[in-house]
Amino acid sequence: MGMVHLKPLPGSPGWSGSIDDILQSALQDAHALEDGGADGIMVENFWDVPFTKGQVEAVTVAAMTRCAAEIRGEVNIPIGVNVLRNDGPSALSIAQVIGARFIRVNVLSSAMVTDQGIIQGCAYDVSRLRARLHSDVAIMADIMVKHAYPFGSMDIVSVARDTALRSGADVLIVSGSETGAPLEIEDLEKVKKSLPDFPLASGSGVTVENVLQFLPSLDMLIIGTWFKRDGDVRNPVDPKRVAEMVNRVRRG
Repeated sequence: MGMVHLKPLPGSPGWSGSIDDILQSALQDAHALEDGGADGIMVENFWDVPFTKGQVEAVTVAAMTRCAAEIRGEVNIPIGVNVLRNDGPSALSIAQVIGARFIRVNVLSSAMVTDQGIIQGCAYDVSRLRARLHSDVAIMADIMVKHAYPFGSMDIVSVARDTALRSGADVLIVSGSETGAPLEIEDLEKVKKSLPDFPLASGSGVTVENVLQFLPSLDMLIIGTWFKRDGDVRNPVDPKRVAEMVNRVRRG
């Protein structure tokens, strides 16, 4: 699964003043992912830094809905939505309206110390909204999410089990410490051993050089940085790099 990192949206500090520029870039990346053979796309307000730890502004929801809907109309692979930093209800609302298949929630369960402050899990709100909407949108949830630190002695297996078994997640995501940082193979294997039948995804740091070591424990890969030209997260998606990774994984 590849990432479409939306350029700064209206209201964010980096906003350029042109929604058309955002759409053009987003559609270019989406087509590059599909042309390279990716199985899915996650649309994310990646460049809206700094993020709020709670609900995003209405204009952000509106802009993301338009961008995701445009992508949904132009590609033939499933798409999902992640509203940073942790607005699960908005992500679910957007996904339900445009026909997206899944969302990503950074802190569904427990609480994490982040650069936005303390972010608490939003499982209650997301699960009840999904029930009210009669939605079948899948919830992909990070455990010990990147760019964040746990309180006290929380361990990854306990957080994983709570997120999977008590918080309504459909897929667990294991990440490294920050964007582009590889996940710890030991953490991944611990989670897999504890929840052998629960779907697991990587959330950062997978490259064509290291992917084979992670495959035995993973059901899917979420790749952002490595799919970009020259492996630089600031660049557009490179369909050749997408195809290289897809071929590597299928051979593996």
